Amino acid sequence: MSKSIVEVENLKKYFPITGGVLGRTFSYVKAVDDVSFQIKRGETLGLVGESGCGKTTLGRCLLLLLKITGGEVFFNTTLEESDSKKENFEERYNIIKMKNIKKLRRKMQIVHQDPFDSLDPRMLIRDIVAEPLVTHKAVKGSALRQRVIELLKQVGLTEEHLYRYPHELSGGQLQRVCIARAIALNPEFIVLDEPTSSLDVSVQAQILNLLKVLQNELGLSYLFISHDISVIDHMAERIAVMYLGKIVEMARKDELMQEPLHPYTIALLSSIPTTDPKNKMLDKVIFLEGDVPSPIEPPLGCRFHTRCPKAFKKCGWEARDLINYLQVKLENIDMNNLTFKPMGFMLEIVIENGNISEIQNVILEFIEKEKKDGNALFESINEVKKKENRINIRFIESQEPPLLEVKKEHQVACLLYKD
Repeated sequence: MSKSIVEVENLKKYFPITGGVLGRTFSYVKAVDDVSFQIKRGETLGLVGESGCGKTTLGRCLLLLLKITGGEVFFNTTLEESDSKKENFEERYNIIKMKNIKKLRRKMQIVHQDPFDSLDPRMLIRDIVAEPLVTHKAVKGSALRQRVIELLKQVGLTEEHLYRYPHELSGGQLQRVCIARAIALNPEFIVLDEPTSSLDVSVQAQILNLLKVLQNELGLSYLFISHDISVIDHMAERIAVMYLGKIVEMARKDELMQEPLHPYTIALLSSIPTTDPKNKMLDKVIFLEGDVPSPIEPPLGCRFHTRCPKAFKKCGWEARDLINYLQVKLENIDMNNLTFKPMGFMLEIVIENGNISEIQNVILEFIEKEKKDGNALFESINEVKKKENRINIRFIESQEPPLLEVKKEHQVACLLYKD
């Protein structure tokens, strides 16, 4: 039997952007872009990152709540690796190609971020918890009510909650109801999508401890999604760090918390308040500059290089980076006189008005000064040519870094560790 309950290979989820009278697709939001990982049986994999990085989308793709654009998701593979070519392997274990999705729902469940929004306000708690049991015909008759009572007690509620509506319960009680509904069919894998982010701190601890108890009692495997790395530290055995649709680092919890390798992970960990004198991140808070780039047109090369404090010349600097920098820093030139034509790792600057020769010299001198000052963006410029009323600039071309194992069970996607 495979040690992994979930195996994800090159998963992609693109949301189309449409426009025009005919509603044609002209671009895509790359919410999840070529992600691969595994979740072992009985473990909790923590998925952490800033809001909008694709965490929730990834979790929903694993349960086919969103249609996957590309890639493979294998669930509960019981064949040995040598038997992977047997007939019907894809239909049996690749959830994208499974014919009976309803049967899969019994084994994979989700607990959403906002418990009130995920419950029908017109239904009694009794009916909410019983719904999956009725849908899958798991329990019938008088045994149904007894099973619902057992589930409520298992999550810390009582029989008196059966005939209440969601608005009559507190946030913590509602999340317990959601957990009871999720475990009703004895699943093997649950996606926990920030299950405590909308709760008070004291209630958060109770819910997290409940999830740990249920995991031990029922042998559950979790994908725990959160933007709070302190919560991930409490829950997970391994941690995956996500940025702009990509996993940039993945390792065992203790190793990642003590020796993070990716600059983005280091910045995340530096924001955690700590009094532990052994923690290397103490008194080294890193403030990331700029905004998260658009997932519609993510940066070339390393996606984090536009905000990375350790970026160097081979990180994938491109035309868009230089345009943004010139528009902010080059104050003695009227930008209305310039037209920028970005072409990936090439940029053409066209001087439309003014003293062409003077403007060319100012731009070239500025580039040379920044390069001498050690600015990584300008060090990445490979070639500069001026011709007539134009300046043509070519950058060092760079590929997006893959997720590579640089230590035992410690993977990182960063050009600092390429070799």
